[in-house]
Amino acid sequence: MAALMLYLIGARAAGKTAVFDALVQTPEGPHFATKGGHRLGTVKVPDARLAALRDIFHPKKYIPAEVTFVDVALPANAEGSGFGQLNAFLGEADAFALVVQSFGETDGAGKPLDPVAQLESILLDLAMADLEKIERRIEKIEQETKRGLKQGLPELAILQKCKAGLDAGRALRDLDLPADDQKQISSFCFLSQKRVLVVANVGDADPAGAHCGPLREACRAKGLDILAFCAPLEAEIAALPPADQAGFLKDYGLTEPARTRLIQTAYHTLNLISFFTVGEDEVRAWTIRRGDHAVTAAGKVHTDLARGFIRAETVSSEILLDKKSLAACREAGLLRLEGKNYEVQDGDVIEIRANA
Repeated sequence: MAALMLYLIGARAAGKTAVFDALVQTPEGPHFATKGGHRLGTVKVPDARLAALRDIFHPKKYIPAEVTFVDVALPANAEGSGFGQLNAFLGEADAFALVVQSFGETDGAGKPLDPVAQLESILLDLAMADLEKIERRIEKIEQETKRGLKQGLPELAILQKCKAGLDAGRALRDLDLPADDQKQISSFCFLSQKRVLVVANVGDADPAGAHCGPLREACRAKGLDILAFCAPLEAEIAALPPADQAGFLKDYGLTEPARTRLIQTAYHTLNLISFFTVGEDEVRAWTIRRGDHAVTAAGKVHTDLARGFIRAETVSSEILLDKKSLAACREAGLLRLEGKNYEVQDGDVIEIRANA
């Protein structure tokens, strides 16, 4: 797949720009581009398995998976979050990283800080943007029906189920919609249908978020993954030479940089895994959803490979790293032949055999 698109959203002055800065900071400086006032930073997904495979094959090209973080610029004059005005842009996200201010005594509006209320408010804004879109579409279909146009009735039934769920306080991602229903409304790119992970932007006195108990509990009740880090501190550490970063992380009781932890959390939230293709020409990571089959993985590499799929030669990266070569895996009987319905496992090394 193309780079995973993770959009940073949140209440005004919650610190999402500081979080973005921490995620795109490097020893050489921050790396990002701009698009219509929004900032986009693409980073490589760290994966020790892929790096070890590179050291075995010494390929001409080394291509890790990528994640693009997007610092969403809120409309200046909009009431509330302004998500309604950004509906089309936000619809391009694979998931949202919802930044919640979790330090200080007051929020960006000068009110007493309440991280749980801040979380609830943003989730409600996403749902309300969807509700407004659904109500407009329902009204249009009902008008068409009165004129004798019946083709919109199947869509109307699905939208009415979505509206009932939103009215009951449920996000669309939590509704038990059949796959066919989800496919029919996929073009709407509803915001509350997208997966959400929460970033608690904490102070430097609590870099691991030990005091975020109420927010963690609220996320647990909603089935949302949560990650805590201090954005300014993490940006400072990310700007250090790589050799110095581990020591500073250890001093603050951290094991990995915020960027790595957030990517891992995003993969968990979206139920993603990685498989690898290897060779002298290229060692590369590919991202698919857990449960996807070998023919789907083939299609990620090239659509022609999915159409002409014959089989997948597969071995776990752990075994390959131990045996040091595909030939040694084959001689030991460890290289498996799998069909199109094989469920790809995280860390699989796959070579697709297909008709030309």
